[in-house]
Amino acid sequence: MDMSKPLWRIGAVLVMFGVVYALAQKPPAKPLATISVNLKEGETISGTTKVVATVQSDKMVLRVEFSVDDVLREVDESTPYEFEWDTITDAEGERRLKIVAILEGNQTVVKELKVKIDNGVDKGAQFHYQQAREAFANGKFKEAIQSARIALKADSSLKEARILLIQALLRTGRTQEADDAVEDLVRLFPDSLEGYEFRVAASLRRARTARNERELIREAINARRKVYELRLKAIGESQAPEAIAQRALLMIAQGHAESTLSDLIALTQREDRNTRYLNILAYAYLCAGRLRDTVVMAQTAVRRGVADDYTYAIRGLASGILGDERDSELAFAEAEKLNKESKFLLAARASLAMLDRRAVSVGRWAAQAQDLSDNSPQVAFMRYWSYTLNREFDRARDAFWRTVELEPLMAEAYTLRGLQNLAGGLQPGDEQLLEVARGWFELALEARPNYAPAQLGIALSYACEAYVARRDGQKPSEETLKNAEDALNKALALTRDTAWMQAGASFVLDQVGKGREADRAIQLASQLDRKRINTVRPPDPPRLFEILQALMFTPLMPPP
Repeated sequence: MDMSKPLWRIGAVLVMFGVVYALAQKPPAKPLATISVNLKEGETISGTTKVVATVQSDKMVLRVEFSVDDVLREVDESTPYEFEWDTITDAEGERRLKIVAILEGNQTVVKELKVKIDNGVDKGAQFHYQQAREAFANGKFKEAIQSARIALKADSSLKEARILLIQALLRTGRTQEADDAVEDLVRLFPDSLEGYEFRVAASLRRARTARNERELIREAINARRKVYELRLKAIGESQAPEAIAQRALLMIAQGHAESTLSDLIALTQREDRNTRYLNILAYAYLCAGRLRDTVVMAQTAVRRGVADDYTYAIRGLASGILGDERDSELAFAEAEKLNKESKFLLAARASLAMLDRRAVSVGRWAAQAQDLSDNSPQVAFMRYWSYTLNREFDRARDAFWRTVELEPLMAEAYTLRGLQNLAGGLQPGDEQLLEVARGWFELALEARPNYAPAQLGIALSYACEAYVARRDGQKPSEETLKNAEDALNKALALTRDTAWMQAGASFVLDQVGKGREADRAIQLASQLDRKRINTVRPPDPPRLFEILQALMFTPLMPPP
């Protein structure tokens, strides 16, 4: 019997068995990658939690994706793979975190785990708001932000928490987030005084470094008007003495001094020995351009024995503008007797010195007033004016922004910027600045619609275009001449009996071809102020700008 075949078969079976056994003993295939994460299954998290994933693989990791409840939140393409999870924006409770590693060849590895979000919302909005207040008071602004946000998560209508959140964001330099929070505040609370105050600050902060600075300033102007509107609404029609005084000051700040006089006169008749109310009436007269009434009101306070340093300072300013230098100095001396460190006396002296372009004196007195805690836009403007005349342009720019931040409705600041651009626009090659100047004058009119210096400035911008055209051997367009004359008529409708207006009118009339009327205007200007205007012919632009810088902005005085 041939035994070779069975033996062969047995051998083949044994070989196959060995192969199967060997395959059975082979270790399992190595995974493409492993993902480890710094969170554990079921862990409780709160606030902003940093999720850090580590991927181990022999293949190249292209990116790592982080998703919460299947919503992609973050993609990180470099180690360490991180995701800043802001849990305050998510609902409280269990959430599913998924981490996907994408490898070369578009192969993927996934790790999932469940975590619980618990920011303590169930403790209530007031609890977290108080936590935010304490953190803010202790200078812990990041903690204040987190607590304020949790308070708003518990109750989105808690206005106080929104206000505190904005303040804390600003303290940490997170200005864009603060600006967004301001818009939320205004949207949710349309009558929020704080919201519009924040909007004023936000618009001006952005304007400092923006190319469209005038547009952003315009936003600040509108917001400030809303602030005044809300303050007036809060006062209502109350006839309480302090309500009348506050209402008058708000109206004066918006350029409506004349409309406050009847109420203030009645108030000072009722409260005839109240120094503050008498001073407010004198201030209203000054802002309305009624200088003699200002002096009379101050003298009334003196006769009643209730005059203070402000009373004498404003009297000295008004008398000085009227040309009564003796009464002016006597009043200033009395103010100094009552208060040797009177910031109001310093402000009045600085304002009066502007008439003679004494830039150094104006700057010194204004600076001394600010050192004595004067925080008024009027005094800030005086410093801006002094830096401008001294050609300290970097300081002038800073002083401009300081003035506008204190009061966006300070039309004087925009008008002075316009005059600077008018002067610059007369230089060959810089004629485009004449249009820029007009933009500043128009902005001044938005701040104070009936502000005559700005309206004159618009007329001057067109007249300067005509002047430049003739200088360069060209004929001014009929449209330019018409625009100049129309703007001048609007300016004259606002005020006529001032030397600066007639001086400006003489230049405009001369440029539009009305020489005889121009001569009459400059003669009238000389009659109104013989000390500072002594020409019988319309001034050339440099001399005109000197006259306007000196006369156009006085009087300036902080409110009492």
